[in-house]
Amino acid sequence: MTMQSAPRSPAPLWCHSRTTTVSWIPPGNVTTYATLAAFLDSSPRAVGNALRRNPFAPAVPCHRVVAHDRRLGGFKGKVGWRDGEEADTLREKRALLLEEGVKFRRDGRVEEGSVWGGFV
Repeated sequence: MTMQSAPRSPAPLWCHSRTTTVSWIPPGNVTTYATLAAFLDSSPRAVGNALRRNPFAPAVPCHRVVAHDRRLGGFKGKVGWRDGEEADTLREKRALLLEEGVKFRRDGRVEEGSVWGGFV
């Protein structure tokens, strides 16, 4: 007797809860992968993996999730830095956040005041 596995969708069901949850983050604000993971009873890596599969960006705003130290982290599943410079995907993420009103420090990190506390 062989077991059949369920058909695979482009994005597993658990991804949908993560991607729709980021829609709660108001424009002009961010949260961290770790904070979102704690809210979802998950891990930061799982959250990042789900968000990189988001087919509805930027309407489903995965760009509003940043690293624990408030650096941008990655975007679209790409490495954020190349040869000491921000890669194109990070420049795109930064531009989306700036357009929404997120404030940045001189060192490139998101200002503390732009971090949304809704998942805490």
